[in-house]
Amino acid sequence: SSGINAEYGVLISNLSRLFSFSETTILKLRFASSVLTQFFKVWAVSAGHALLPWYYILTTPILIAWRVYTYTKLQWQYFCLDYCYFGNLAIFLIALFWPGDPQLTNLLFCLANGLLYTGAFSFRNSLVFHSVDKMTSTYIHSAPVLLSFGVRWFPEETSRFWHASFPSKPAPWSFFWNVSAPLLFSTFHSLFYTVLVYGILRPEKHIVTSYRYLKAKQSTKAIFGPNPSFMAFLLVQFVIVLVMTGVTILTYTYFILHLLQVLVLVVVVTWNGANYYVDVFRVSLSKSKRNKTS
Repeated sequence: SSGINAEYGVLISNLSRLFSFSETTILKLRFASSVLTQFFKVWAVSAGHALLPWYYILTTPILIAWRVYTYTKLQWQYFCLDYCYFGNLAIFLIALFWPGDPQLTNLLFCLANGLLYTGAFSFRNSLVFHSVDKMTSTYIHSAPVLLSFGVRWFPEETSRFWHASFPSKPAPWSFFWNVSAPLLFSTFHSLFYTVLVYGILRPEKHIVTSYRYLKAKQSTKAIFGPNPSFMAFLLVQFVIVLVMTGVTILTYTYFILHLLQVLVLVVVVTWNGANYYVDVFRVSLSKSKRNKTS
């Protein structure tokens, strides 16, 4: 968006003055660091499982803090109260403080691969390597999935450098931890979000929330009509949680299905990034060049 681009434009200018780099060099550094990070993730998921917990625990607070700072300045702070942030908080706490609890690591898997996973599709996450905002959004919905992949299928390797061991024999799926707990977590968040945002804070109409953002999308209007209600939004979210609960039971049980789930996510965010570079970035770059020459 124009607001995000302006915010990062100011950041680039400040960094270029601080380090005596040109703004173009800063953009190149951001692009290169994002690409190298993706190579690191591929290596970590396939061979370097021991670094997955460290990567998640060290990176998440930095990116979330930056997201809260930039979104607050843009008056988009209500996005930071969404389910995805609370899901990441729960996963962060389990991985840091209770990594050896087999039931909680079961819940970690369900949270990472349930509603939080689908956020990458709802918000059209994209691998746009020069954009901190888009890479952060992709991280929020994908990093927990990668962590859960290591914890579930390679627990001993994932525990190698961690302060405590993840369960070497993960608990079998159970109705409470695979069905009830994710539903209760989603229900609690929905109640908390509804009371806080629309009962107490009541943001003005020009303030963007996830409901208002999704409501404005053409795909949403095509399915639910021109003016879907907030209750319809909550109902759809609950249905998604219910469906994904069934999916996580299968992906928790079968390695090949979880691997397929991870690959689907990678393909989708990569394709979205390709669309951005071809359909959006190329056009804006052409316009910029024309403006400079005119």
